[in-house]
Amino acid sequence: MEMTYSRRSLAYIAVFGSVWGVAEATFGNMIHLLHLPLSGALLSAMSLVFMLTARRLNPVSGSTFLMALIAASIKMLSFTAVKIGPFAGIVIEGLIADIILSVLGNRKSSWLLTGFIVGIYPIIQNLVTKSLLFGLDFINVIFEMAEGFSEKVGFQLGWWLIIFYIGVHVALGLGSSIFTWKLQNQIEQKLNKKKTTTF
Repeated sequence: MEMTYSRRSLAYIAVFGSVWGVAEATFGNMIHLLHLPLSGALLSAMSLVFMLTARRLNPVSGSTFLMALIAASIKMLSFTAVKIGPFAGIVIEGLIADIILSVLGNRKSSWLLTGFIVGIYPIIQNLVTKSLLFGLDFINVIFEMAEGFSEKVGFQLGWWLIIFYIGVHVALGLGSSIFTWKLQNQIEQKLNKKKTTTF
């Protein structure tokens, strides 16, 4: 896939990147202020809708990454202080999606793979960030807490909670990809029907 940007391509990048950024700055900040659980998973699912929709309309390598840069920059402007985490998260999600879609093409399997990896990315980012802040033993602490909780409550509940947490991220990522794929197909079918009836 060539990395050539026409005016139309650049317009798609600018529009979708800006709308995505505004959504991150409003809906995203509201989620964090309300301290809703699984906020990272919800925002990743929302990001997938913007990234995949734009990529279907503008299948140019590098376009998704550029969109992410615009969206991340707009989100940065919404903060009163500089926060690297949210900026890096959006940019890396865009880079992940761009690499997968550029290598595998704009097909359902690549959308599902993108949804899976972007879906679990908030977990990876959180583990890396906490490990840098609190040391490499942070992951071991989580496992020890899960084991201790399981011993107190029983039913291996601590481990099931971890599995549930990961499963929700995967489900939201895949669900967002499937939803966007089906929505795009339905829109294209309706547009094709209108064209045929017009002619």
